[in-house]
Amino acid sequence: MTVRATLDPLFEPLRIRDHVIPNRLVNTPHQTNLAEGGLVGDRQIAYYEAKAAGGVGMIVTGGWAAWRRTWTSPAANLATHPDAATGQRALAEAVHRHGTLLVGQLHDSGRQGSSALSRQPLLAPSAIADPVVREVPKEMEKSEIRDMVRSHAEAASRLCEAGWDGVEVFAAQGYALAQFLSPQTNRRTDRYGGATVAERMTIVLEMVDAVRRSIGSGPLLGVRINGHDMVAGGLEVDDARQVAVMLTETGAVDYLSVSGGSNENHPGWIPEMGREVGTFLPWAGRIRAVTSLPVLVTSRIASREVAEQALTEGRADLVGMTRALVADPELPRKLRSRDDGAVRPCIACNQGCLGNIFAGAALTCTINPGAGRELDRPRPPEVSRRVVILGGGPAGLQAAVRLAERGHTVTVHERAQEVGGQLALASRVRSRAEIGRIVPWLRDRAELLGVRVELESDMSAARLADDPADVIVLATGSRPSTDGFTSAIPGVRRLPGVGLPHVGTVHDALAAGLELPRRAVVLDDDPHGHATSMAEHLGSQGVHVVLVTRSLTAGWWAGPANAHPLHERLARADVTIMTATWATRIGEEHVDVRSVYGDFCSRIHDVDRVYLATGNVAENAIHDELVASGEGRPVIRLGDCRAPRRLDNAIWDGWNVSLEEGGHR
Repeated sequence: MTVRATLDPLFEPLRIRDHVIPNRLVNTPHQTNLAEGGLVGDRQIAYYEAKAAGGVGMIVTGGWAAWRRTWTSPAANLATHPDAATGQRALAEAVHRHGTLLVGQLHDSGRQGSSALSRQPLLAPSAIADPVVREVPKEMEKSEIRDMVRSHAEAASRLCEAGWDGVEVFAAQGYALAQFLSPQTNRRTDRYGGATVAERMTIVLEMVDAVRRSIGSGPLLGVRINGHDMVAGGLEVDDARQVAVMLTETGAVDYLSVSGGSNENHPGWIPEMGREVGTFLPWAGRIRAVTSLPVLVTSRIASREVAEQALTEGRADLVGMTRALVADPELPRKLRSRDDGAVRPCIACNQGCLGNIFAGAALTCTINPGAGRELDRPRPPEVSRRVVILGGGPAGLQAAVRLAERGHTVTVHERAQEVGGQLALASRVRSRAEIGRIVPWLRDRAELLGVRVELESDMSAARLADDPADVIVLATGSRPSTDGFTSAIPGVRRLPGVGLPHVGTVHDALAAGLELPRRAVVLDDDPHGHATSMAEHLGSQGVHVVLVTRSLTAGWWAGPANAHPLHERLARADVTIMTATWATRIGEEHVDVRSVYGDFCSRIHDVDRVYLATGNVAENAIHDELVASGEGRPVIRLGDCRAPRRLDNAIWDGWNVSLEEGGHR
């Protein structure tokens, strides 16, 4: 399979049939919501071409619905759309211009889909509701199974006729074919069910055969499988090894792509920053041991070290990256040139990528706002100016980088001993450590561009009056609210007892260093994850923690992208959670609470410490002083000092800073 040996295992070509993948890095399937009425449009072409131009060896597109019955949104692609050929051909041409192979994953959600577009029942092997979608599907009749197989074959044929290099059958992650494979979701008694893996493989083998016959012997045919379902009653790694052997024996399959998980641990196949890197490497290695096919492994692989480990330890032949290439499409070129430090690091936060998709919006990236916006025109050249930025948090650092890239002379003043703002504190919690990885990257990038960063520099309006800057940029952030107010009980402006000495904010506690209490209460009305991070941090060190939240669930900030792993960690930390509840009074050694929706009241006894996570207040003192002094130079605000929001908002503000238009106010 290997074409030639090189000193760098990541950039050793791989031959499969008559196709040569120029290196071992693969852009793995993911939904983008960049389709237009189900068709490939210019934005989607630009998105994938940027990855091809960045040097990735193969792109496997995701979210290409194989038939209308599983098409969930006009923003998702429909491979069999009657007008799809033109766009699909244009995408292939764009990717091939850069020597990258293009493969299309054939998507069928089964019970994990949505009936909103089709208005038809979801289809699944058995009428068992998905734990996330919670819609009871229709058990597929044999005629519907035949339609599904035929549609996949047609979709595969259309993509290959449009010049694509191959297709991938999707039998993983709890989607349609995986539902047939799992004994947990397949209770059929006909030829498509059964007690053994071999019996439940029937439809997968039929699908592989039909697709291979439809595309002929030339194009690639891969199959994505689970290394483990990660749920009781599902497939385990020995079952996955049997699946791999059976697929190998068909002689029709060219490679296996190893993933894992299902909607019971949604979305376990897109592990967030609290999960271990190389999540599926152990399972991929065990599967590779029983097959002669090349094995592609994915999930939580974002660095040279982990990617090389997968190859050199014999666990995989190809390394899949999704979020890492969203964060930096040029990652392969940078690794090839040994410029690893220039790679914009994925922090696995699942906000801009997965979070946006769940919200029905187009994919973007928290730390790379240009993702999904490759067609946005670059700003015209600006007259070089001297810019002073107050605040070395993510908004200030990102603004410094963007302005320096445009030729401005930039100085950043940060009053703390280190840059990073609130990220520097958040990253002190073990499961949130990676959120801080963007800080050194921005700092190093800024310094490389000639930005001067002054630490422990507390600029005032008076000092700014003597600064020679032409433009003032304020990225002064926000400070934690200390009054205990919650909009769930709007009549109480200040929570009684918040001034007691054992009460403080999560922010202040992390900044000062924790003296572990015996029993703590964390009050959660927080859009940023501070409350749950503190509760987890304390609980994991043996502190008895009661997390009191006004919401129906703790950590609503996490959304569907991160909620499952968050609550797993809170459970492991033995955190007690009181939902739809808020404090009415904090006493010397107790906290009185009441239901947000009723009259239920109770008291939490023997409390040593109370931590507030009740949102933030914009830090605008310097801005107000400048306005009052009649400052004549442009004053631009970015990030939390405009309004306390999320990390992606701060980065976005810095990315889009404009001096010519007067910037943000």
